[in-house]
Amino acid sequence: MRPIYGCDYGIACCVSAMELGKTMQFFGARCNMAKLLLYVLNNGVDEIKKKQVSPQFGAISEGVLKFDEVKEKYLQYMEWMAELYVKTMNIIHWSHDQFSYEAVQMGLHDTFVHRTMAFGIAGLSHVADSLSAIKYAKVTPIRGEDGITTDFNIEGEFPKYGNDDERADDLAKWCLSTFMNMLRKHKTYREAEHTMSILTITSNVVYGRKTGNTPDGRKLGSPLAPGASPSYGADTTGALNSLSSVAKLPYDDARDGISNTFAILPSTLGKSADERRSNLVNLINGYFTKQGADEHWGFHLNVNCVTEETLRDAIAHPEKYPQLTVRVSGYAVNFIRLSREQQEDVLARTFHTSI
Repeated sequence: MRPIYGCDYGIACCVSAMELGKTMQFFGARCNMAKLLLYVLNNGVDEIKKKQVSPQFGAISEGVLKFDEVKEKYLQYMEWMAELYVKTMNIIHWSHDQFSYEAVQMGLHDTFVHRTMAFGIAGLSHVADSLSAIKYAKVTPIRGEDGITTDFNIEGEFPKYGNDDERADDLAKWCLSTFMNMLRKHKTYREAEHTMSILTITSNVVYGRKTGNTPDGRKLGSPLAPGASPSYGADTTGALNSLSSVAKLPYDDARDGISNTFAILPSTLGKSADERRSNLVNLINGYFTKQGADEHWGFHLNVNCVTEETLRDAIAHPEKYPQLTVRVSGYAVNFIRLSREQQEDVLARTFHTSI
């Protein structure tokens, strides 16, 4: 952080670094990249509401999905979304300055303030895994009587983001960097610098509720994976590989923060408290240490070291766990105060049983 922001920086929101007194951030709205991919497969028609939402860029071919065709169409939809997204953010923050300007807070800043405009994406892991499925397996859309794709027939295996497999991890990197470069083409309000966050907080549950079946096998209405975390159950080759995949995401294209929420069983870390503490420290240090020829490293990590049995018992007997705290996506929260839907989302995540 220091090479970019200097020594006097702080964290704004959940995972955003800023120079204190010198920087302010415009933030608002996120783009559901998984749903955008479904628009590709339905020529811009919403798969749930069955209404035309985006421009029509042409229907895809019938039968098994062709990777190059889907990728080319996805680029068109990303370009459309990037322009719309920047215009929307400009309107939001012009309106905010007109009607809710933070005069006192801005009075504590330098005369010349560096402004950033923080865009955000959700569903990154599902896009990576869906594109991987289309590329390495056989994915055939299942269409309703109205011609709208409602599900997918997936034949064969495919690499998944979260297992330190370049084939899938490169697709996640491509999605992030490509969309960020498209956003940079469009002028922002008050010449703000374009930045990106891969952070969903608990809204991954809401995004999932509004997103249909995806080509990676995720079902309609189920939560998207939070932030930059791998899809639930996709990271099957251990904690280190899961962390390594997320660490490959380029921070230069996501300087508003890359949130990774990570769960591991206490028994995985060792038998004694000292052994668990030592192994967890080593995991965290490794995640934040330069790796590979491109010198990538992790940016942010939420760690939950707890068992499913404990969480289930807390749901059944909340009075026994008044202080049980979990990391959700960028922040900590009292587990028993989450909605039941949010609690089930936490339980659905991968709890690593091996390092």
